[in-house]
Amino acid sequence: MSTTVTFAGNLAEAPKRPHTREKKPFVNCRVLVNRRVQDDEGEWVNDKPTAHNVEIFGSAATHGHDSGGSGDPTFVHGLERTESWPDKETGEKRTKDVVVVDNRFCEVCVSLKYVSARIERAAHPAQAS
Repeated sequence: MSTTVTFAGNLAEAPKRPHTREKKPFVNCRVLVNRRVQDDEGEWVNDKPTAHNVEIFGSAATHGHDSGGSGDPTFVHGLERTESWPDKETGEKRTKDVVVVDNRFCEVCVSLKYVSARIERAAHPAQAS
């Protein structure tokens, strides 16, 4: 079961581009979401950031890898799921929450709340007739 999530934050580091077993590109990145809270004196301060692991597939993976850098403001709309695997050393079950962005209906883009951006259109591959 997946939950749809939407959030804006900053890239913790430049996106990494490994490949799936089928040699399809995807991008791994972490997005940090900062929250402002009032302290005991009523002053607004930054709370500890929430880190989201994000995996981007399809054409957005290539564009995300080529466009994103550490600290860049990022907007994510995707499906949250829990991945599990056995630990290589202990065999114990490990889990990690991941937000998946693919070409179906999910989206990742630059957040324009505090920055400006210029659009560079990607070349589209020739259509077969």
